[in-house]
Amino acid sequence: MCAEDSVATAYAGSVFRRLTLRALTRGRGIGQLLRPFELEPSMPREFSRRRFILSAGQLGCALPLVGSPFGRDLLAGLERQLVPAPGGPMPPGLFASLHWRLLGPFRGGRVDAVSGVPGRPNEFYFGAVCGGIWKTIDAGRTWQPIFDEQPVASIGALAVAPSSPDVVYAGTGESTLRDSASYGNGVYRSNDGGRSWTHLGLEETHHIGRIAVDPRNPDVVFVAAIGHLYAANEQRGVFRSRDGGRSWQKVLYRNGDVGAVEVVVDPTDSRVVYAGLWNTRRPPWFTYAPSNGPGGGIFKSTDGGDTWQPLTTGLPAQGIGRTGIAVCPSDPRRVYAVVDCLVPEPGAVAPPPPPPDSRGSSRPLPMQGGFFRSDDAGASWQRLSSDEALWGRGWYFEKITVDPRDADVVYVPNVAVNRSLDGGHSWDVPRGSPGGDDYHQMWVSPDDPNTVIVASDQGCIITHNARTKDPADVTWTSWLNQPTAQIYHVSIDPRFPYWVTGAQQDSGAVAVRSRGRFAEISMRDWEPIGAGGESGYTAGDPLHPGIIFGGAGQRYDLELNRSIPTSQPRMPEGETARADWTQPLVLSQGDPHALYYANQYLFKSTDSARTWTRISPDLTRPDPGVPATLDAAAAGLAGNERRGVVYTIAPSPLQAPLVWIGTDDGCIQVSDDDGKSWQNVTPGAVTPWSRITMIEASHFDARAAYASVDRHQLQDFQPYVYRTRDRGRSWQKIVRGLPADGYVHTVKEDPKRRGLLFAGTETGAFVSFDEGDDWQPLQLNLPATSVRDFAVHGDDLVVATFGRGFWVIDGIAPLRQADAAIAQADAYLFQPPDTAVPVQGRDNGTPLQKDEPQTANPPDGVSIDYYLKADATTPDRPVTLEILDAAGGVLRTFSSTAPPPAPQGRAGRQGGIPSVSPQWQVRPPQFAAGAGAHRVVWFPAPAPAPGARGGGVFGAPALPLTGTFTARLTVNGRSYTRGFTVLPDPRKTDG
Repeated sequence: MCAEDSVATAYAGSVFRRLTLRALTRGRGIGQLLRPFELEPSMPREFSRRRFILSAGQLGCALPLVGSPFGRDLLAGLERQLVPAPGGPMPPGLFASLHWRLLGPFRGGRVDAVSGVPGRPNEFYFGAVCGGIWKTIDAGRTWQPIFDEQPVASIGALAVAPSSPDVVYAGTGESTLRDSASYGNGVYRSNDGGRSWTHLGLEETHHIGRIAVDPRNPDVVFVAAIGHLYAANEQRGVFRSRDGGRSWQKVLYRNGDVGAVEVVVDPTDSRVVYAGLWNTRRPPWFTYAPSNGPGGGIFKSTDGGDTWQPLTTGLPAQGIGRTGIAVCPSDPRRVYAVVDCLVPEPGAVAPPPPPPDSRGSSRPLPMQGGFFRSDDAGASWQRLSSDEALWGRGWYFEKITVDPRDADVVYVPNVAVNRSLDGGHSWDVPRGSPGGDDYHQMWVSPDDPNTVIVASDQGCIITHNARTKDPADVTWTSWLNQPTAQIYHVSIDPRFPYWVTGAQQDSGAVAVRSRGRFAEISMRDWEPIGAGGESGYTAGDPLHPGIIFGGAGQRYDLELNRSIPTSQPRMPEGETARADWTQPLVLSQGDPHALYYANQYLFKSTDSARTWTRISPDLTRPDPGVPATLDAAAAGLAGNERRGVVYTIAPSPLQAPLVWIGTDDGCIQVSDDDGKSWQNVTPGAVTPWSRITMIEASHFDARAAYASVDRHQLQDFQPYVYRTRDRGRSWQKIVRGLPADGYVHTVKEDPKRRGLLFAGTETGAFVSFDEGDDWQPLQLNLPATSVRDFAVHGDDLVVATFGRGFWVIDGIAPLRQADAAIAQADAYLFQPPDTAVPVQGRDNGTPLQKDEPQTANPPDGVSIDYYLKADATTPDRPVTLEILDAAGGVLRTFSSTAPPPAPQGRAGRQGGIPSVSPQWQVRPPQFAAGAGAHRVVWFPAPAPAPGARGGGVFGAPALPLTGTFTARLTVNGRSYTRGFTVLPDPRKTDG
């Protein structure tokens, strides 16, 4: 017996004796025993499960170990502890070769704030609710992000200083306060038209409804701060700065519950300021609308904000919620307001109920909200319209804009854009699509009132003929060139190349190709889909590529663009299904025939949603209670009867009957018999109304799982991720390295490398190499945004963001192979994945123009990653990477000393005047020899013969070689080799 075996035998005997003695004398289960159990310092780290069993057998204890539940648990625990996943934080240079690639879609997401620039008719800004700030200088033909370097992406307000068009203020934290609203960290200012930004404080305002700048002094600015959404706080109300944001005064404040949502400076007299206060709060259980508490209303200052008076004559006496205000520049005594008020009109009589045989529903009492006008600078008001098309869903809308030259032309965005040409007496609709688009802020140019920009749920649009008399003749720019989609979850449709699917808030579910059919991903390569709605899950069917499930189990054929008949899960007699905005729908990786859906119950289908079986009792907390953070108005909101729902489902990929669930009221339960029985395994630290955002069942150990928890609805913005290794009997909190203010939406495990985890927080993407013990950023080039979900498909990592659409890392070999030894090596060649190289179509002689919305296809070929500890650039000993065929012949050589290719002239000749613009002259990157990780993409084709001409974007693509190849990296005279395989395109091709 070797020395190592002697150690193993002694260690196995010691373990067995100690654990048996403890179990016999204390009556404790093996799961409890293993929790404090760790490797002894003398134990070799490479000690394996096999060696343990062999050594235990020599002691006569192998049979009871292997054959008993005690032994199975013991071996599972020892395998985890004795063969740990290599981990710990990794030097970021090990995976610096990776980058996120945008997939789209180019269908815009929700925009709260817009502004044009006086004197610059083609320059505009918009602020997306979780997509940052964007700018156009060509009147909306193309848009560029200009806020991506900042740590937040949620924008509630924008204002360009009228007297200094390069000064731009941004208020962070969206003001359309949905259940999914993202918070901000205060106010920013740019002095150079958005090229750079300075943070100005007010971090705890969280949600900003409006910013107003003095028309003559860019340093005098007012901020309407809504404040925290789920609790009272002091940093709310109207703030004023007289020094460009270096210092702030709170000039209008009532209490910690009442914030400000509107502030407007009279364009003719900056001493006159109007403001709208709003008391709003959300409960932790799901409701569609937030509350309207007491204390709201319209206020006015005539001394630049020093003192304020409420405006009451003609306005509702109580119950005022969100308000929008507009002062007419051509007649400042004319002031318009749109007011949300759900208090019934005095003496109102409810309309008669509909006939029993009709499909109508009872209508509520008429309410006091509406469109108001004042002709005496706010001293008195007259309600000109109570039509809910102007003020309905006031918590979400209530903005108003007036023509700067004509006091009778006024716009009220709501479900549609409403326009009045006669001072509010009559209305038409110059913009509004079937189904309702939902429009928010508008800005009208003071130079040309025909020029208007509008914010909407689908992005922003611009018109240059807004005053056209016939509303049908008003024309608009596109909102299909803004990749700011808010995606809740991601699923893969496994056609080749694969599609990425998910539900887009406000626009409905979408599917996007991971590789465009032509030379790029464009409008041709994404499409709306029928299952999933705007907030549900989608689930690609691995057994039937091209088929997805969505919503509550609807089935959809993507090729035919039509639904396939299914049934809905049925509730027990007399019960109503509860729901959050997003309900889980999951296909099991352990049994791809098993489809699960949940409300408060868990349902299962094994026949593609034709029939459903309820397999659980109500899995939520019986009485989660009401948190102390709520005020009376929010606590009184109806919604699910203050009960929770199942929010995440995690079938085990290893044991099909094993299913985990988590609820939005803070409960984790597990069943190991497919729902026949359930155990509540909620960690003790998880209190009621902690939302279990994701559970991930391990791909390597059926006893292990991970849970992400979001408590920001309880005014706790910290990250929470928990890990269990004993089927929920104990949990460890694993958040080291995650930011303190980024609550967690998802945690996912790589199915190929044990210990490799991905976490998505409200502020970014993170990775762990050691089962969550340590986290580090995986942001790379991903813009700051809310990261909601991950999917690993083959060698790719796909992410769904809530504000910037889908992104993908093409090939995560460096993440799967990274370890501390590689970081210390002088050089390292990562193992290239076996790759199916598609026969890629081109643009067939008609390339898509560069100003059309588009993003890059994945690289054509095999991605080969390598790492250099230090700069290896020397002129006499270049770093090279050679590609060898099966016979050892060199097919391609990349060298650090090779000169970059010169641009080609006409007909492919070198030199002379190029035949195309620099937009199309994409040069291959220089082969890198600097410190860090790098990537080369080799297209598997023989090198062209000397003098041969390439086909370019117009030529027929070369057919890739297939078979086995070798990559050989040479650094400082030493070579490193890796074999890999190129697979054929799995689709039928003529080649």
